[in-house]
Amino acid sequence: MPPAARPPGALAVYIGRFQPPHDAHLHTIQTALDRHAHLLVLTGSANLARSAHNPWTAPERAHLIRAALRESGHDPRRLSVRPLPDEFDAARWAAQVQAAVTAALDRLGPRPVVLTGFEKDASSSYLRWFPQWQTDPVPAQTAGGTGLLNATDLRAALLGRGEVPPQVPPAVQAFLRGFLRTRTAARLSAEYHAVQATRATLNGTPTPQHERLDLHTDPHAVWLTRRAGPIGRGLWALPATPLPPGDLPAQAAVFAHPARSPVWPTTAHVVRVTAPPPGTRPVPLAAALARPHAFFEDHHVILTRLTEEGRGASDTAG
Repeated sequence: MPPAARPPGALAVYIGRFQPPHDAHLHTIQTALDRHAHLLVLTGSANLARSAHNPWTAPERAHLIRAALRESGHDPRRLSVRPLPDEFDAARWAAQVQAAVTAALDRLGPRPVVLTGFEKDASSSYLRWFPQWQTDPVPAQTAGGTGLLNATDLRAALLGRGEVPPQVPPAVQAFLRGFLRTRTAARLSAEYHAVQATRATLNGTPTPQHERLDLHTDPHAVWLTRRAGPIGRGLWALPATPLPPGDLPAQAAVFAHPARSPVWPTTAHVVRVTAPPPGTRPVPLAAALARPHAFFEDHHVILTRLTEEGRGASDTAG
């Protein structure tokens, strides 16, 4: 009898934002490739505009991951990098992850799936969200023995002080040196400092913040404003009004994901209004829906979801 076919090696899955890719990320990628046949890296926040929290696009991060892996002597042909959008909803986000893994298995053929990464804080809780997959965690890497290597600190060095941090692969260092000379870096540095200053006015008190967002649409257009301040300058947005906790609108769609605001956890109460809000202008609805990177915070996610719900209600009524 011929020998039984050897089962294919596992597909490892590594999820992160990689803003920027740093030495601990590269260590996890190298370890996963040493242990498994193929690695799928999912770069999160792929649908969001550039910001001080998410300075680099999904294609830029994919290029940096591949470049860092290549210069370390590893074969990038066993690596796939795919964008992963933020949904600001755990169930929807998990469905996006599962869809990306299914697509990878369609390309590679059936095989076991292993979730890799390392647990550092609440942002790593996703490692326990997929019980159907095995887990293969990688020990967290420290920064010179001074604590966990954290991309938040690296962005603070880059955007807050104009320093290229040393805890990133050489290919990433070269990219960041060039990035610091761009207008985009200057804009995001101004945004970073504005976010820090705004947080300072809250005195570190975790008081829940609330805002009202007004949504006016017709079958062909949505009425939007342009952000004028340093936080999100030039991006499309739904007009916002701060709300006191005791004066929340009824009949509002509520979006309360803690990561939706770059400054402080803020709950959005989205109200459909019958007239264009002051200071807005019409934007073709199809064009707005097709340009997620042109929107502030999660406003494109909000617009998309409420547009889908509106269409669903119209279909039901029809």
